[in-house]
Amino acid sequence: MNKKVLFVDDEENVLASYKRNFRKRFEIATALGGIEAIELMKKKGPFAVIISDMQMPGMKGDVFLTNARTIHPNSSRIMLTGYAKIENAIAAVNNGHIFRFLTKPCPTDTLYAAISDGIRQYQLLQSEKILLEKTLRNSIEVMTAILGMVNPEAFGRANRIQRYVGQIAKKLNIKNIWQLEMAAMLSQIGFVTLPPRLLEKVYNREILSEKEQTMLAEHPGIAAGLISRIPRMEAVAEIIGLQNKPYSAFPSPENQSPKEKFIALGSQILRTVLGFDDLIFRGASKKAAVATLKRDPVNYNQKIVNLLDYIQTLERERTEKVLSLYNLKSGMITNQNIMSAKGKMLVARDIQISEPLLERLKAYDRSVGISQPIKVLV
Repeated sequence: MNKKVLFVDDEENVLASYKRNFRKRFEIATALGGIEAIELMKKKGPFAVIISDMQMPGMKGDVFLTNARTIHPNSSRIMLTGYAKIENAIAAVNNGHIFRFLTKPCPTDTLYAAISDGIRQYQLLQSEKILLEKTLRNSIEVMTAILGMVNPEAFGRANRIQRYVGQIAKKLNIKNIWQLEMAAMLSQIGFVTLPPRLLEKVYNREILSEKEQTMLAEHPGIAAGLISRIPRMEAVAEIIGLQNKPYSAFPSPENQSPKEKFIALGSQILRTVLGFDDLIFRGASKKAAVATLKRDPVNYNQKIVNLLDYIQTLERERTEKVLSLYNLKSGMITNQNIMSAKGKMLVARDIQISEPLLERLKAYDRSVGISQPIKVLV
C-alpha cells in the first residue's frame, strides 16, 4: 500500500514538526514551497496524500495543488491554512479538487485522521483505475478478435498500421502512445458492418458504385460510435472518426486546445499511415509510397510523411520459415494467408501471432482442419 505523504510549507520548523509527528505512521517527504514540491513529485511521486499550506511566497497553496492535480490526479490533496476565508476555501476546492480543507493550528489527531482517509481515497481510485484498465483491455481484445474472425484482411491492415503509428509516435515524443496505437488497431472495426461483396470489391480494387463509396466512407464514423461507449476511449474514438479528414481541413494548432491538438495530430498520423499502407499493399516500394504522399500536402501532414523514411518494416528484418501450425510461436508474423482445409481465409498475411490466436487456430484445426505448412517470418 502506498503510504507516501508529501507536506508542503514555507517554514522549515513546521515541516520538521510534521516529520516528528508522522514519520512512524507514514512515509514522509517535505518540500519548502510549491516549486520545490513539484520537482519532488516528478522525481519521487506519486504520493498518496499531498498536504499544502495556503499562504506561501512564490506559489500559493491553491495554485500548487492545481498543478499537483495535473501531475498526479489520483493523489488526495489537503489544504492547511491559518486564513480560513470562505473565498480561499472555494478557490482551493474548485481549482485544486481538494479532498480536505483544514485550519491551522490543526490538532495532530485531526490531521492524522484526514491523512488516513486520504490514503484510503487514493487506494480506492487506484483500484478503480486498475479495474477500468482491465475492462478496457478485455473489451479491445474482444473487438479485435471479432474483426480478425469476420474480416481477416481488415485485421491484417490494422496490425500493420498499429506498428507504423507506434514508430511515428515515438519519433514525435508523443505521450499516451497507447491511445494512438488503440486508434490504429480499432480503425478498421467499422468494416464488420459492410456487406461481404463490398469488402471483396474493396480488396480487389474494383470500381465502386456511388452508393458503395458512401457506405465505405461511413465506416470510420461507425467505428467511432462503437468505441466512444467504452470508458476512457473518447479521444481514441474521435481520432478514428477523423481518419479520413484531409490535413488542410484542420484548424491551425495555435487555435486548438491541448486535447484538440492531440486528437488532430493522432488522426493525421492515422490518415498518413493508412495512405502509406494502401500504396504498399498495391505493390509500391517504400520509397515510391513516401514520394507519392510527399506530393500531396493537401491530404497529408508533411511532417508526418517525412518520418515514414525512418519506420521499419518487419518483413525486411526477419527470416521466412515454413512451419506446421503446432510449431508456430507468439511473435511470429504470417507471411501468407492462413486457410482452412475448405479454402476459407482464417488469418491474413502480415499478422503478428499471439497466444489467443494460436489457441483459436488449433481449436479450428481440430474441428475443421487448417491447410499446412504455414509460411511465417521469425
